[in-house]
Amino acid sequence: MKSKTKKYSINNRFGQLNFIKLDIPVTIKTFNKEVYNVKKGMYVKNIQTNKLKKLSDVYYDIRTVRDMDGNIIAKRKNFYSELVSVI
Repeated sequence: MKSKTKKYSINNRFGQLNFIKLDIPVTIKTFNKEVYNVKKGMYVKNIQTNKLKKLSDVYYDIRTVRDMDGNIIAKRKNFYSELVSVI
């Protein structure tokens, strides 16, 4: 039976904050289940509380980055791994 896990290579490493350069609206989900919309100027807005934070403040907590259609752009397998591109 084939495994459904995706394989990641070193070439897919998603440098810090590179998803900002994609010019598409994205959402971020963190390991503690918070969801943010990425705003211009390197800020993120919490969907539930509407509070703004610097993107660099939540970067290491990011679990997945998705576009507005729900497609995964980047993800992190666990808290200690690098954020890697899925596209």
